[in-house]
Amino acid sequence: MRIGTSRPDRLGFAVSALLVSLLTVLAVLNLSSCSSGPAESVSTVADQTQPAVVAQTSALSVPSATATAVPSATATAVPAPQPTATTAPAPQPTATTAPAPQPTATTATAPQPTATTATAPQPTSAPVAAPQPTSASVSTTPINVPADAPFGGTFTHTLAASVARPTLHTTPGGPIFMPTFNGTALPAVNPTVFGNTLVYRVLAGQPGDTWAKVFIPARPNGTTAWVQTSQFVWGSSNRMLQINVSNNTVTIFEGSNVLLTTTAVTGKSSSRTPLANGWVEEVMAGPSSAYGPRLISLGIFSDDLNSFSGNIPKIALHGTSNPELMGQYASNGCVRVRNEIITQIASMMPIGSKVVIVG
Repeated sequence: MRIGTSRPDRLGFAVSALLVSLLTVLAVLNLSSCSSGPAESVSTVADQTQPAVVAQTSALSVPSATATAVPSATATAVPAPQPTATTAPAPQPTATTAPAPQPTATTATAPQPTATTATAPQPTSAPVAAPQPTSASVSTTPINVPADAPFGGTFTHTLAASVARPTLHTTPGGPIFMPTFNGTALPAVNPTVFGNTLVYRVLAGQPGDTWAKVFIPARPNGTTAWVQTSQFVWGSSNRMLQINVSNNTVTIFEGSNVLLTTTAVTGKSSSRTPLANGWVEEVMAGPSSAYGPRLISLGIFSDDLNSFSGNIPKIALHGTSNPELMGQYASNGCVRVRNEIITQIASMMPIGSKVVIVG
């Protein structure tokens, strides 16, 4: 069957063509009713390209990145954000900016360094303390230290203690000194154990001096110490007792004058009479007939014995009950003379006088 050959078909085709024409006219009218924007309608493709730019603008919704930054803080809880937390340390600088007040607090601490600067004045006060040592030096050396007295001659100054416990020093104003014998302390005591005044022979110093150097009884013989003269009374003697162990004689000098000389007994080989310098330390009655009527302590100790009859072996000049031994080496270190001679010597020698044992 062929289309368009019958009348009804031709009529239907005409109606269809008419409808198409009407639709075309309506479409044209619609197009013309649009405002003069053919360029806009044509530029639709370009505009759609620009929406892509709008899409870029939505990509510029980097705010979502900002939002990502916010999660990064939230992500601090998540270990993965720890790298972000590494970024978080960058905020910590920002947090440091927040603690910038804390730096201000640190600035508040800065005054503490300023307090340290306040400490710096303390060094300055330390130099002020330096003068104190100077004043200490002045107090330590308040006097001219006297020179040693001439060793020769018979004259000597003496010091008799005026206090119960005079103080001995190693140097003028220096440390306290305690004399000893074989480890036993020998403190200065006034009066002595025999009830006599404590007297020293002066080696340096004279009346008016604040300090004086004196011989003191101690081992080794010849030990010296310094004393404050305010604790003593000055005296003097111009006599010297000389004991010579090479010929066993005792001689008293006054200057160059010989006042007395006599034979004596001195120490045997096992307990020799020591060669030393001493002084007439004290004079007392002989403790028994073996010592005669008088005993003169010489401030000297035995070098060979550490004890004698349970006591410290101090050397003395005394009498004897065996005068037939005169001139011999027969004693335990002490020096013996006849009884009438020891009485005479005791009356001639002031306390503190020089004693010299030579040989």
